[in-house]
Amino acid sequence: MRNLPRLNREEGGILIGILAIIFGGFVRLYPAWIAGFPINDGGLFVAMIEAIKSNGLKLPSYFQYNNLNIPFAYPPFAFYVGAISSNLFHLNPIDVIQWIPGIVSAGTVPAFYYLSREIVNSSYRAGLATLAFAFTPRAYTWAVMGGGLTRSFGLLFLLLSIGNIYRLFKENDKKYLFASILFSALVVLTHPEAMVHTMAFTLLIWFFAGRNKQGIINATLLAMGTIIVSSIWWLPTVMHIGLNPFLAAAQTGSQSALSIFYPFLLTLTDEPLLTFVAVLGLIGFFVCIVNKNYFIPIWYFIPYLVDPRSAATYSMIPLSMMAGFALSDAILPVIARLEYTKKEVAQDNPFQSRMATTCLIVAGIYMLGGTLYFGTQLAGSTLTKADREAFNWIKENTPPISRVLVMTGESQILCDSTQEWFPVLTDRESATTIQGNEWLPNHKYAQSVALQNDIQSCIAGSSPLSCIEKYHLQYEYIYVSKQGSVKNSCRVVEPISRGEDLISALNDNNKYQLAYQSNSVTIFSVLH
Repeated sequence: MRNLPRLNREEGGILIGILAIIFGGFVRLYPAWIAGFPINDGGLFVAMIEAIKSNGLKLPSYFQYNNLNIPFAYPPFAFYVGAISSNLFHLNPIDVIQWIPGIVSAGTVPAFYYLSREIVNSSYRAGLATLAFAFTPRAYTWAVMGGGLTRSFGLLFLLLSIGNIYRLFKENDKKYLFASILFSALVVLTHPEAMVHTMAFTLLIWFFAGRNKQGIINATLLAMGTIIVSSIWWLPTVMHIGLNPFLAAAQTGSQSALSIFYPFLLTLTDEPLLTFVAVLGLIGFFVCIVNKNYFIPIWYFIPYLVDPRSAATYSMIPLSMMAGFALSDAILPVIARLEYTKKEVAQDNPFQSRMATTCLIVAGIYMLGGTLYFGTQLAGSTLTKADREAFNWIKENTPPISRVLVMTGESQILCDSTQEWFPVLTDRESATTIQGNEWLPNHKYAQSVALQNDIQSCIAGSSPLSCIEKYHLQYEYIYVSKQGSVKNSCRVVEPISRGEDLISALNDNNKYQLAYQSNSVTIFSVLH
């Protein structure tokens, strides 16, 4: 076997990168494929796509969702992709929301390889880092959901912009300036949180690679160019609806002094079994420190300082690179040395070692299996067929002005697909849906989140109906979803049944009348 031709390190890294791109793309499409409906959220975005379509592909100043008149202040690029795709291919916007996030998210894997190749300056290390990124669930959890229509594009453009910005400051080549402006502007036009992280990462890169006269000039041109190009959206939007929607949305983050400690939690990768990539990242952290490569370890902490709400997703970029360093500089060379007595051979090319190659293959298969298992769990967070059937009954059998209290008992409110999809699929108002309020003034989002948390907790109480009635909400129907689940970051860990005590109390109360019942959903009307 030793006489067979062997890949050198760089060739091996390219091969690993190609395999990671192929299988990494598959695991990002897998959840939507087996779910048959958008993962978790996306109902609000369907309404926004419909608003653009009904306005002749012109950006409306406002759109309707859950009986709210909401300023269209969200960056519109992804919604235009959705609206144009829907028109061009005659697709229902729901189908667009189901598939585009996974497709775009698959594109983040080669984009990560490009970025990593520039930063670590090695196809070998970049390939190993891409392997980690491809099979780290947190790198795509929120990007493949229905709401990932914007998140996936945001992450994709961030990776492409940072890759070009890094080369701009390193090489001072004007062609990277134009590409940096283009992709940075696309980030601004796509996702607010991605924009914040792109700005922070750019400042970090400038600090390490661009603190010189030309670097200052390039940074200034980059900022001005991005502002000018993206003004095609934000300037007319601000002129039409003002700054208040943006100020309201800026207050929905989760800033905390404890955020700096989150990077030390090895569970942030969302790996459903062993936290394999997280441990590799920890090892790689110390490998980088020992080698005086401080850029990537510092990068890992930056997201938690600027925007903790989405920090875990964006921190997977440097974490995956550190995992690549752990494999390339520590683990694989040590394994190779166990087989070869020549230290320099083992260090130069671990692919010459059967043991190192076998361990790498086993690790790749394990990570692939873990992500497929994760994808199966994540697919369980989609809106169930029973809920969709109940929604259809409401749409056909209740007055259009009906207001419905949707009770799911879900404690992770951003993982409550029933609440978000209810308004767009029934054309009725939900009394507690939080989506859309983030763009409204007077702290409406914080108020709706507090109400949603409090009222959904009533289901688990000893007197659920009394608990609900103390909030004095106005509604004509109560929708009780009995098919719940225990979730971890929106992935279903265990199915459970909820709401039996509430249903019993409603049956015993003469103010309510049974209107609809299935194995998973019960609906009561309020008698006046």
